[in-house]
Amino acid sequence: TSGELRTVVQSSNLNEEIGQIQYIFSDKTGTLTKNLMEFKKISIGGISYGEKKDMSSTDLKKIPAVENVDFEDSQFFADLKNSQNSDKIMKTLQHIALCHTIICEEKNGVRNYNASSPDEL
Repeated sequence: TSGELRTVVQSSNLNEEIGQIQYIFSDKTGTLTKNLMEFKKISIGGISYGEKKDMSSTDLKKIPAVENVDFEDSQFFADLKNSQNSDKIMKTLQHIALCHTIICEEKNGVRNYNASSPDEL
């Protein structure tokens, strides 16, 4: 009828990709996360890291402190140094490091990180 707008399919490329989606987690408003996301767990090559918090305070001092990272799994660091999964771990970390919009600025010896979204920091 006149006055109604109908949708029209412009492309069907997404249909194949949508079928691969298993889970969607969303907190668009930030009410649950308070717009603060912490890196706690990761799965690489079928191995889940971050489940255990088994690093001693001495071990933690060897690793630079990073804001919004709560990751103390000794198995991750052991596998990173010497395992069949170390290459996959390095490639995954490179992808995480390179695929974002974070800008690092250093002023008066202080390093600041800025991003278009607080979720990326």
